[in-house]
Amino acid sequence: MTLTSWGIEPRRIVALVAAMVIAGVAGACTSDTGEAPRPTAEQPSMTPVPDGGGTSEVLRPPEVTKDELSRIVVRNAEGLFWDGSKDTRSVTRAGQRHRLTGRCLSLTAGGALVVEVLGPGTAGAVEGAPSQPAPGEPVASFTVPCDGTEASLDLPALTPSSGELTVAEATSQVAQGWVVLSRVA
Repeated sequence: MTLTSWGIEPRRIVALVAAMVIAGVAGACTSDTGEAPRPTAEQPSMTPVPDGGGTSEVLRPPEVTKDELSRIVVRNAEGLFWDGSKDTRSVTRAGQRHRLTGRCLSLTAGGALVVEVLGPGTAGAVEGAPSQPAPGEPVASFTVPCDGTEASLDLPALTPSSGELTVAEATSQVAQGWVVLSRVA
């Protein structure tokens, strides 16, 4: 039995054989020396950076006290962009003294965590929309140099019903940090 008896034309047989010969020759033209090819460009080098920025130290905020009104914990802060959490437990009252305390570590030299204390919130949405109070305007600002030392600022008087903390635009190069607003006895 021949290929032509199967209905395959001779020219197709020749084309098939030619393709097989070319494939065999092309494969024989490559040689495997066993060596890996050398890169033509310099490969980038990587240096691992610890989570939370350029420092391996973990900065933990202080334990919550009965006099604490609010706190903010930040990571990777630059301007208004930051990761972390904030919690407001209570607000300021007339006749009380307050203190801001904070600490931070920098991604590079010269970082600073700038936190604002927001005043009383304004009324929420109108006309049947869900009512969420809008934060008030800043009533105090606190700058913490990111050198690892704890800083504090006593505030003579704050507008009553203030207390929410927020990161200010002047914040720069913060790996991690925290600020706590508390009553002073």
